[in-house]
Amino acid sequence: RELPPSARDLLGGELLARRFAMRQPTLQLPSAVVAAAVAATCFWWQPAAAFTCASDTSLGSTAFAAKKGIAVDDSTMKWCTSQIPEVWPNSNAAMTSIRLFKAWDATWEADQAAAWDNLAAYVTNAGAQVLIGTQITCDEAEDNQAWEWTKALVKKLHPDHVMGLGIGNELELLQYKGTDMVPESCLKKIWEEGYLWQQFQRMVSEFDDLGFDAVPVTSVFTGLGLSGSPFYEHAGKARVNSFLVNATKAYGDRFAFTWNFYPYFDPNYGLDAGTSDECTNALNHAACWGPECSVPVQMRMARAKMAELATQTNAAGGGKLWIGETGWSSDLAETLKTNLKPCTTWSSMDTFRNYYRDFLAWDLDIGGNQQAPDHVFWFTMRDSHNFGANEYFGLITECDEPACKVASAGYEAATYSEFDGPAARSCGDAPLYNDWSRGEENCKNKCTLDPHCKYFGIWPHSHNGHYWCKLTSTCTTWTSDSHQVSTHKKGPASSPEPIASTPSPNEPEPTPAPSPAPTPMPVPAPTPATSAPTPSPSDGSGDDPQGVKDPGSSTDKEIPTGDQDMPVGAASRPLAHTALLLAWAVAAPLVYNTQ
Repeated sequence: RELPPSARDLLGGELLARRFAMRQPTLQLPSAVVAAAVAATCFWWQPAAAFTCASDTSLGSTAFAAKKGIAVDDSTMKWCTSQIPEVWPNSNAAMTSIRLFKAWDATWEADQAAAWDNLAAYVTNAGAQVLIGTQITCDEAEDNQAWEWTKALVKKLHPDHVMGLGIGNELELLQYKGTDMVPESCLKKIWEEGYLWQQFQRMVSEFDDLGFDAVPVTSVFTGLGLSGSPFYEHAGKARVNSFLVNATKAYGDRFAFTWNFYPYFDPNYGLDAGTSDECTNALNHAACWGPECSVPVQMRMARAKMAELATQTNAAGGGKLWIGETGWSSDLAETLKTNLKPCTTWSSMDTFRNYYRDFLAWDLDIGGNQQAPDHVFWFTMRDSHNFGANEYFGLITECDEPACKVASAGYEAATYSEFDGPAARSCGDAPLYNDWSRGEENCKNKCTLDPHCKYFGIWPHSHNGHYWCKLTSTCTTWTSDSHQVSTHKKGPASSPEPIASTPSPNEPEPTPAPSPAPTPMPVPAPTPATSAPTPSPSDGSGDDPQGVKDPGSSTDKEIPTGDQDMPVGAASRPLAHTALLLAWAVAAPLVYNTQ
């Protein structure tokens, strides 16, 4: 599935140059030695196991799992597509569909080939389908580059594995972003001059030429799009209705209606009467999945308006209904600006857990004798940033985190004890991983994720939040080192408050070295050097230097924590939620009066 970086260096043609040049600049490797090193690497390397996050909390079975999926955040797409869960977190059902907001982004300096290969491996192994997106902005050159990346990625996937193509995301909210970021000329270009429709037709045509002519196509809108007759239509702002009329006439039932619904941000909810921080009434309507709860009510309204469009245009308007995003945030999202911000229960872990549990159990019934949605995506796989503001919708907190977010207090996927050091030596046994980490916690998590790892060694801080990390399955020999290395030994999972505990596999533990005397090895400790692996970049500020970014593109900029320069998470999110509040102020009366 994915080569560890050390093996990737060997097999990728660098032939140990980076590792040895960094540690021993004068070392010359004869070809026979290089060949032996390659052979040794191939011998001990094994493909990564299917990823599942660990937890001691089971939320029960997943109803209609084949019609539910997870939206992939930017950090997962950049850094850890090898860690897409093949089983729904905290459940036992296979997770077989994902939504990608984009194939790649010009600001990302990660390994595109590895990210795509690991994604394709997940899709193949899980028999999964992908709803893949591409952006629509006011920068045609950037849109065309994004589309080229999308085509390159779908070529790696069989049509059976592509659920649909999404062109543009929440474009009706661009009007609320401010003229400094979205000038009137941009809105005019997209809606009045037909740029969205022209690009949509061109991209679908090229998509068809690649052999995907039977795959559904869509553009994603929000609840604001539901306000209108039947859909939102305002000159100079957004012409959702005109677009949907054109799309359904041109593509019939192949066109899927896709909507993003977020009760968490709904400004129509308020605190309980007579309280300053309680919100029981709002939770009873928003954080649930019954027919009279927020999201099913909006889906029912969408179905009714799709049928109305079909009647008006005599076209196929009653076809597929997809929910592109829905979810809940815990902790408190920094983008939450409604009156419910003071209510701690609104963003609590209990509310998040219960909303997610009920989502898994939901039978897709939306009431009103309306057809159920054809597919629903939870937002998101990992916690994310929205224009630099932290949000916590993820089912996992970050890349390399082995535990699911939903777990009992104090749960650890594995425990560790001090085995040796700090001392001027490290385990000399064959490494499973021998490369940079973002600190002891990150190195430990890498060991936890690898079922073969039983020991991890961590070096002192080197540069830019980077620490050298070595993982081994045994530790029976030692190699001397000029740095003080701390070596830790893996133990079983820890659960102070167990709930349906899932035990970690217990493999025989390696025997420690019988003597503390180090056995010299020819490779000294790593030192910072120009040939060291390049630290993963921070995306910088949230400003868009060119054009206007689509809400489905990478406008969210990642903010590093401390001196670490690898992000906690990033995801393609809607426009700033102040805009969403305005949007819902328009749409809400229609939504909540729909039966």
